[in-house]
This record gives sequence, structure tokens and C-alpha cells, in this order.
Amino acid sequence: MKFFKVLKSCLVLSLCIGLLLPLALVPAAASSKTYRIVNPYESVDWDSWGHYKANLHTHSTVSDGNDDFVDVIEEYYARDYDILAMTDHGVVNRGWNVTPSPLPILGFHMIFRRPVPLTQERYEEITTGADRGGRGMTDVPLGIELNAGVLKKNHINGFFVDYGHGDWGKENDFEGPIAAVDKLGGLTHINHPGDWLGSAKDIEIARDPKNVKFFADIIKKYPSCLGIEIINSHDSPTRHDRVLWDGLLESVIPTGRNVWGFANSDSHKMTEIDTGFEIFMMPENTVENVRTAMENGTFFAHGRIARPELGDSFRGQGQYPVVNRISVDHENAIISLEALHYDSIEWVAKGEIIATGSTINLHDHEDQIGRYVRAQLKGPGGICFTQAFITDDGSPAPEEEVENPLVKMWEDLIFKLKSLRIYVIVELIVKEIKKKL
Repeated sequence: MKFFKVLKSCLVLSLCIGLLLPLALVPAAASSKTYRIVNPYESVDWDSWGHYKANLHTHSTVSDGNDDFVDVIEEYYARDYDILAMTDHGVVNRGWNVTPSPLPILGFHMIFRRPVPLTQERYEEITTGADRGGRGMTDVPLGIELNAGVLKKNHINGFFVDYGHGDWGKENDFEGPIAAVDKLGGLTHINHPGDWLGSAKDIEIARDPKNVKFFADIIKKYPSCLGIEIINSHDSPTRHDRVLWDGLLESVIPTGRNVWGFANSDSHKMTEIDTGFEIFMMPENTVENVRTAMENGTFFAHGRIARPELGDSFRGQGQYPVVNRISVDHENAIISLEALHYDSIEWVAKGEIIATGSTINLHDHEDQIGRYVRAQLKGPGGICFTQAFITDDGSPAPEEEVENPLVKMWEDLIFKLKSLRIYVIVELIVKEIKKKL
């Protein structure tokens, strides 16, 4: 009798195991994706490389800035910057110790004050850090803001090649200057795209697939166009440029490349310095390493002001969030950050916050992740954006929608019409009249 009771218990136990076993396998089946994470910071040696503060978009009285060329350089140096690109409109920076040649109209200040460069002695002191403990400030060669005379603000920064000096540019033409710099072997990034789009007034403009495609097509075509400014100065007309960035990442990454996010003060006066900046990760501060970091994306974009993320009234003060280490567990699809001076870390995918904390397990968010995840760190000193981590799950790139050739021809014609300077002038006049009515 006892034997039959034991046998019955064993049969019941076996039946239960048989019923529960498929349920036990469900979690494993749910984590069905295998991710190949592409980490833009893979090359960084976190134990020996340094953090270098940079601004790649700066103005002086050589174009439309308020302050003298040398005074701007001295101010950035005094504020502990390690890297600076002077990018006056239509004026190639041939060295802080070389007299700039401003455009006659944009450099109208020069009628009263001729531009004066740094003396050779002072140039060497600043670039070697002779009076700053040996921590020099790198002069990024041949910086310029292209399309100097346009009204629509389709501005592009060029670096490392002598192109565009004195060129006025064409309305709405991003591709022309980017193609020219690309051909010569230089680098570019697109400045304050929201200012051109007018997306500050409507976030849907930044999300519009046509606008995303417009910039994505250029970035796909020219590898030397590294990305866009996602933070610019006080973040007023550019408040939704992170939204555009997210759209570009989803669109461009399937073609095999990333889109870097830049942050710059675009300073025209001293009070705008330090509103936006990058932190470059490099083995040492040299021109060659600056270029490599720009190309590889081994830098972080920082903003003291980021209106949607931090609030319109927020102004970061003091220590800003700093990432000290990034670890990627490829086998388990986990990305981890170590950082200082932050209150929170948010992980963003497809333009939405999907997780918080210093670590994200991609398998926990498979239904929310598209082509990338990126982190944003918030603290009393402002916000820090990592570059995007590509999350390749093996899914094919979406097929490009075939445009109707007649529709495309018509749209191109309208675009060219709207790019005529007379059209742009009339458009601006009409806008001003509407404001006063």
C-alpha cells in the first residue's frame, strides 16, 4: 500500500514537471534577440586617457561676435578649455597668431578695430600651457563657419582644410560646402539644424520624416560629415535637435555608420561661453588626436542648458556630469557607466526614455529598442550625452521608399525656388509684417 502511495506521488510530481517545464522555458524564449553592440568608446583606455574640454564653434569681431579675436581666445584659455576652434563666418582660421581676413560686411566691426592676432610668444604660451602647468589649449586648424552670408542659417562648420574663405554661400545649400570639404579631405558637422528647420515652435517638425531624410541623405553620402550639433548655446531655437538626432540615428545606422552629436557654445559674446561644450577622450592633447576623436566619436556632448530635458529655467552651475568608464558585456548585452557629478542617468532609444540607472540590459527592453541606445546624465552642472551605442540585432535595414520621379522633380523645383535669395528676403519681410499685425 505504501509502495502505491509513493508511486502515485512520483507520477503526480512527473506530471507537474511536465506541465511546468514549458513555462520555465518562456523567459529564455522571450530574450530571443542576439545583439552585436557597437561601442563608440571601445578604443578608449579609461585608465590612462584624459578628459579634454573643447568648443568647436566660436565667433569674434572678425565676423559677427562682440569681442576681439584675441580676447575670445584668452577667455576660453582662462576658463580652462583644452581645445578651441575659431569659426568666424566665412573666415578660415589659419592660426591664432595669424591676422584674420574678415569679410567686408560681416566683419563690419573691423572698420573701427582691425583684427590683431596673438603674438608668437603668447601663442606658444597658450598652446603649450607654459603658464598653466603645461596644460596647453589646442588650436584646431582651419576652422570656419560656412555659408557665411545666408539668411536661412544653413550653417556648417568646416575643419582641417582651407576651404570657404570669403564665400557667401547659397540659401538652403548644405550639400555644396560639405561635398567640397569632403573632396579636400576635411571634416564637417551641421550647425544648429533646428534654427534652419524652425522646429523650436513645433516638435513635429523635428520628427517629420522628410526633414530627417533631408539630413540623413547628406550624412549617408559624405562620411566626413560627422553629425549635427545637438546642443547650441542657450538651446532656444535648437531645443528639439536631440529629437532630430534620434531620427537620424534610426535612419542612418542601418547603412553602416553612426551620427555623432556635438555640443557647442556658438559664442558671440563672453556670457555665452560654456553654455555647450564637448569632453574629448584622448591619450594626449594633440591636433592629430583631436581629429581622430572627432572621427571616432570618442567624446561626450555637454550642455549647461537643455530646455526639454532640464527645464526652461535651469542653468547648470559648477561640476558637470563626467563619464569615467564605459563597460560593455557583449555576451549578456549589458552596457554600464561609471560617472561623477550626476543625479540621474536615463537611457534613450527611438527618442524615448526606456530605462534609468547606470546599467542597461538590452534584453529587458527588446520591444523598445531599435537601432541604438544612448545615455544622458543629468546633474546640478547640466547634462551629458553619450554617443549612440549601435544595437545590431541582425534585422535587415528597411527598404528605401521609392519616390515618384515626377513628385521628386516638382519638390526639387519648389525647393530651388524657395532657395532664391529674393524669395527668402520676401519671406522674411512677410514674417515681420505678420508679427506686427
